[in-house]
Amino acid sequence: IQMDDLLKSHFLSLYSMVIADGIVEAKELEALYRIGRETYKLSPEEINSYVVSAGSSFVAPDKMEDRISILYEMAEIAWADGVIDKTERDLLSRYAIRLGFLEENANDIAEFMFQQVKDGISKEDVINSIINA
Repeated sequence: IQMDDLLKSHFLSLYSMVIADGIVEAKELEALYRIGRETYKLSPEEINSYVVSAGSSFVAPDKMEDRISILYEMAEIAWADGVIDKTERDLLSRYAIRLGFLEENANDIAEFMFQQVKDGISKEDVINSIINA
């Protein structure tokens, strides 16, 4: 199965959250692989090959649902070790901007995503609440 550039870019965004704080936690990698399996139907081998080729350029999806999904999943990975540090906060804010959200809203969007994941709100509910706001 050949992953298209958009999906590969999305997945590598998630990987960047794993390595954001400079410490690759087992729980963060587990979350990455779980999301890869469940959401993208990837095998561990496919995930490994994308991680190895992590130099790919970033491609922002057109659909708002997909943009929100990336931020939610990145927040999910950041929370996997039970701690959100400054590097992870900064990375999620930067990705919000890269995904087309206004710079002045980026920190609030990142905090919102971290809070939603912490509170156990499903990705679907978060997407619906934002789109229907």
